[in-house]
Amino acid sequence: MFLSPADSRLDLPSMTHLRSYQAAIAEGYQIEPAAPLLGNTPDSQALHLAWLNTQGDTLLLPDGRLVPRVPHRQLWLTHAYTFIGRVNIRFQLLPEMELWGGNIGYAIRPSMQRRGFGTHILRLAIIEARAGGLGRLLLTCSDDNIGSIKVIEANGGMLRDIIPHPRQPGALARRYWID
Repeated sequence: MFLSPADSRLDLPSMTHLRSYQAAIAEGYQIEPAAPLLGNTPDSQALHLAWLNTQGDTLLLPDGRLVPRVPHRQLWLTHAYTFIGRVNIRFQLLPEMELWGGNIGYAIRPSMQRRGFGTHILRLAIIEARAGGLGRLLLTCSDDNIGSIKVIEANGGMLRDIIPHPRQPGALARRYWID
């Protein structure tokens, strides 16, 4: 079955799409590093999904730092029972998120890339961000990520600057504004 972006919508992470989410992980989709391990038991699955939907608390970063978890909303791009990708909308930014992360981060599972889903999920996320009270949006991507550059610019992103990548020594990061 061929899916087009118009067939998809944003949903809260749930058991409805869990099997497809696990298939996406098996094909190389990267889950958030701070998320609890997603096992095959109902308890580990419920814990993982609850973490994706939790507000507040703290977050253990891969480098070992503990930081506050900012107000956010994680949504999955889905069609019927198919998980296509995810978007995180952050309604508040820590200073380091102004260098890397921004207000919106998104990812599309490998088998669905280069089919317009990235542009679509960002378009839907912008609508959600506006409904949540955000005006000007900051987005970041690696300078060599041509796909994300195209997605951000297709959604009105205006290049703010190119800076040394705060997490990858020797690499560059792009920061965009969407007004």
